[in-house]
Amino acid sequence: MNSGLFKFLNLVLYRANSELRSEATRTYAGYLWWILEPLMSLVIYYVAFKYIFHRETPHFALFLFIGIVLYRFFAGTVTRSATSISGSTGLIQLVYIHKSIFPLSVVMVNLVKFMVTFLLVLIITWLVGIPPSWAYLALPGLVALILLTTVGASMICAAITPFFPDFRLILDTIMHLLVFLSGIFFDIGNLSPSMQAILRLNPIAAIIEQFRSILLYGRWPELKQLVPALIISGVFLAVGWLLIHRFNRNFPKIG
Repeated sequence: MNSGLFKFLNLVLYRANSELRSEATRTYAGYLWWILEPLMSLVIYYVAFKYIFHRETPHFALFLFIGIVLYRFFAGTVTRSATSISGSTGLIQLVYIHKSIFPLSVVMVNLVKFMVTFLLVLIITWLVGIPPSWAYLALPGLVALILLTTVGASMICAAITPFFPDFRLILDTIMHLLVFLSGIFFDIGNLSPSMQAILRLNPIAAIIEQFRSILLYGRWPELKQLVPALIISGVFLAVGWLLIHRFNRNFPKIG
C-alpha cells in the first residue's frame, strides 16, 4: 500500500517537474512569465477599474492583485486539467496508470507558479507599508483550502471532458462568469447581506475575501464564512475522485 502510494506520488511529481521545465524552455522569458502574466493582468484591470470605473478602494492595486493571483491559480489549473486526460490518450493506451495522475500533475505545476506569485504579493504588501500580522498564521490553512477546491474541480472537469469534449466550451464560459462572481474587482462585504450570502457559496469568492482580510487588514479569517467553501470543496474532491476512479479503465477506450 505504502509502496503504491509512493510510486503514485513520485509519478505525479515527475510529470509536474517535466512540465515545469518544458514551459520554461518554450519562451524566451522562461520562468519570468510566471510573474509577468499576472502583472500584465493587474495593469489592464487596474487601469479599467481605477480610471474608467473610478474605483476608490484603499490599496486598490494590491486588493486587485490578490484576487487576480488567487483566481488565476484556480481557473488556470481547472481549465488545463479539463484536457489533461483526453490529451494524453496515446500514453494511457500504452501503459496503465491511474488517470488522476494527469489532473494532479497540472495542479502541482500551477501550485509552484502560484507560490512564486503569492510571494510577490507578500513582498508588495510589505513595500506599500502593510506590516505582517499574527493573522498570517492562518495563511497555510487558506492555501490548503484553495488547493482542495482546485484539486476537486480539476478532477471533475478532467473526468467529464473525455466523454463530452464540448464541455471545454462550457467550462470557458463558466470561468468567464466566475471572474465577475468571485469578488476580484469589488469587496463582497459592501454588498447587501443576501447578496453576500449568495456570493460566498462560491468557494473562490469566500477564499479571496479572507485572504484580503489577512493581508490588507491583519484580521483573522472569519471561519463561519469559510464553512460553505469547505463543504463544497470536500464534495468537489469526493465527486472528482469517484468519477476518475469509476471510469479509470474506460478512458483509454474513448480515444
